Amino acid sequence: MPAGPGRPGRDGAVGFTPMARILDTLDTFQEYGRKAFMDTPVIRESRMKEMYESAYPEVFEAFYAGAGASAEGRSAVVRELTLVRDRAKEGGEVLQRLIPEVEAAVREALGVAPGPEPLHVLMIGSYSANVLVGRLGDDVAVFHCLEWFQSEEGSRVLVAHEDAHAWHETVLGTRPPQDDAAWMAFSEGLANQVSRAVVPGRPDDDYFWFGHEGFEDWLPWCREHRTELFARFRDELDAEGTAETFFGSGLVEKRWRVGYYLADELVGGLGRPLPELAALTVDEGRAAVREALAALA
Repeated sequence: MPAGPGRPGRDGAVGFTPMARILDTLDTFQEYGRKAFMDTPVIRESRMKEMYESAYPEVFEAFYAGAGASAEGRSAVVRELTLVRDRAKEGGEVLQRLIPEVEAAVREALGVAPGPEPLHVLMIGSYSANVLVGRLGDDVAVFHCLEWFQSEEGSRVLVAHEDAHAWHETVLGTRPPQDDAAWMAFSEGLANQVSRAVVPGRPDDDYFWFGHEGFEDWLPWCREHRTELFARFRDELDAEGTAETFFGSGLVEKRWRVGYYLADELVGGLGRPLPELAALTVDEGRAAVREALAALA
């Protein structure tokens, strides 16, 4: 669906009509679920590929190229089919409402001119990623995996965060590096700051865990160990695997994803407007992170 025309805001800035491009695969998943409900898990898994994934081959090829295909995760989906169908139904309805509204706010926050909008794909994955920003053909695409759905409030923050990544990639005009720790800190910090601006007033945990429970001690621990975490990140910034350790599946002192806390602190501490940050090149974003880290030494 094409974006609506811009319209002046109260301060004369250009506003955006809340519209978005959405590819919804969930009806096909629900049809599969109804037909496979009485099958054994093994047959369910086979039929999921045949009846659901094969209906959208380009979607799943692009998604699994970026997120990986988890055999264990797909098995969990078919074992928990009733739960996943319920999440797909509720989450799909929520995202159909949220995405147009949040995307308009994200574009305004970033000061992005109307252009090629991201394509939002509503889907069921294999528990390998809750959301993935990647490419689907020529489109920057946001793959929303509803098997992870928790709540409308958490999803609002998550949509803002990931939509910020999608628009940032559009502004950059290229796929940014995913294995560069300095860039990851800038990119994730910018997305966090956008989500804070677009969805203000949520508990701080929501900007990192998007409504998922079980991480109540994560943020207090990060704050308590702030100095040591920044020192380690600075010392290991150029080492191989640092991006994965701090932003991927690696652990720092038995804690997961602590790079997101550091990124939020670093970019928030730059004190620069979001449109100015979004306009930086990859090299300029890296340099901003390095300068901020040096100032903390």
